[in-house]
This record gives sequence, structure tokens and C-alpha cells, in this order.
Amino acid sequence: MGPLPGASCPICRKSAGPRPENPAFPFCSAQCKLVDLGRWLDGSYRVPGPPVSSSGDAEALESRRRTDGPEGNAQEEDE
Repeated sequence: MGPLPGASCPICRKSAGPRPENPAFPFCSAQCKLVDLGRWLDGSYRVPGPPVSSSGDAEALESRRRTDGPEGNAQEEDE
């Protein structure tokens, strides 16, 4: 079985063989697979959105979790 039509390596754009014949799929080779991993690790790929929250935000979320409970539902406080 030859390469799938339209299946190209996201790194170098060469034809990527089908998964049963290509352990690096969807990449064409182990080298391209490592290039992709390196890009994730060095921050070249980023998910758009606001900056990562600060530790102060983490403390506020933890406080809210304790108040709201594990399911996010407000719990009544005992008197």
C-alpha cells in the first residue's frame, strides 16, 4: 500500500506513509517527529489566549474549590 492521498508530513511536507507501515505517522520520519517535539518543548507552538495565570490566581481557585466543593456546587456552611 502506498502513501495516502493528501497525507503529508506537517514538518517537511513529504509524503507520509500509512500508519501500519510508518511508526512515525503522521510524520514522514523519526527525525521530523523529533523536530515537532522540539518545537513544542521550546515554545514555538503556542495556544492562543490570555497569558498563564499567576500564583495568586491559583490561590483564589484553590479557595473557591474548597468553598464550592469538588463538583463546583456551592456547599452550605454549617452554623
